[in-house]
Amino acid sequence: MGSNDDLFHDIVMSEEISQKDGFEHGRQVGRNQGQAEGNRLGWEKGAAIGSEVGFYAGFAKSLLEEMLNKEDSKPRVVKTLERIVKAAEDFPLSDPLHPDLQNKLEEIRTKFKQVCAQLGIKQEASSSSENKGISF
Repeated sequence: MGSNDDLFHDIVMSEEISQKDGFEHGRQVGRNQGQAEGNRLGWEKGAAIGSEVGFYAGFAKSLLEEMLNKEDSKPRVVKTLERIVKAAEDFPLSDPLHPDLQNKLEEIRTKFKQVCAQLGIKQEASSSSENKGISF
């Protein structure tokens, strides 16, 4: 009977080792896939934020240039446009972990909406990140 007990013990040990190996393999595969997915998602979100900030900066700079060439430029609009440009220049694009990143993005969006309201521009198209918010 001793050999049956040894055989049973060997089978149980073999299953435990196999289970541990499978678990470790699965964890490593999951970790690698998670890192790849996180990297891809980070690039996508970063590109979306960069594009949005770039849009606001380009819009503000172009309109500001046009308004400064007019004699009847509206000082409040000019001031708001200058604030958008400044906020975009100060935006922490190279620091995705900046604690105020979301607040700074909302500040630029708000100033953009303010300029649109001041000029009577209707905003019809909006980005998906603006509607859903950005979450990390």
